[in-house]
Amino acid sequence: MSLEWTPEAIKAEIDYRRGSMLANAEHVREVRRTTPRKASWWTRLVSRGAPKIPEQRKVQGSAA
Repeated sequence: MSLEWTPEAIKAEIDYRRGSMLANAEHVREVRRTTPRKASWWTRLVSRGAPKIPEQRKVQGSAA
């Protein structure tokens, strides 16, 4: 059984999908507008500073 697509059915399907796409795009724009910007991975990597290396332990006395 195959369904025949009438011009009205095709137009309705296109309108439905276009409306859904536009609503989704509007939602994404709103989320991006209201979400605080996060620094890029490169900025976070570069600005984190040098690694913390513990000082060497000092040995008292002489090793003879």
